[in-house]
Amino acid sequence: MKVQSPESHFFDRPVAGIILAAGASIRMGKPKLLLPWQGEPLIRHVACTALAARLSPVLVVTGAYQDEIKAALQDLQVQMIHNPDWESGQSTSVRAGVRALPDETAAAVFLLGDQPQIPEELVYALVDAYAQTQAPVVAPLIAGKRGNPVLFDRTIFLELLQLSGDAGARQVFGRYPPHFIPWDDASLLLDIDTPADYQQLAEDS
Repeated sequence: MKVQSPESHFFDRPVAGIILAAGASIRMGKPKLLLPWQGEPLIRHVACTALAARLSPVLVVTGAYQDEIKAALQDLQVQMIHNPDWESGQSTSVRAGVRALPDETAAAVFLLGDQPQIPEELVYALVDAYAQTQAPVVAPLIAGKRGNPVLFDRTIFLELLQLSGDAGARQVFGRYPPHFIPWDDASLLLDIDTPADYQQLAEDS
């Protein structure tokens, strides 16, 4: 699949990145986003991907381990957003990220802090599809399943601010079915929630 670099797009407003990184990693038993992979913490890989894909600004929404995550990213051009309500579910982190977006933001790509294997080329592809279609939601279709990250147009931001519970932004998919782009890499469906998932990540790399 040929993917254009974001430099080839001419947006009136920038596309931002929001990295959800607020959870307590209960199933892992330790701060999973700080676990090493290919020599760096998981969260650092995700932040570097967002930056390499020219998302701007890149916001990192923290909660349980804000100080540790801030230390892991201290030399990167990201903005830390602390969500004091993180224990109330992922929707609170989505809302915190959207509230922190600049007014000129055209759209936002939501990335999960526990998916370091997502390549920047996939983020390019989401932005490219958005530029061509202006679809309100753009997501990858991987092995017949919706994957992450997901791009949301600013016309949906108000609805994202009304989310509740732990379902996150997928609550809006019933009203705004995603425009899918096919992506042929089933390993990108892996979330790192348990020690077994972490082992699978190591085996896939």
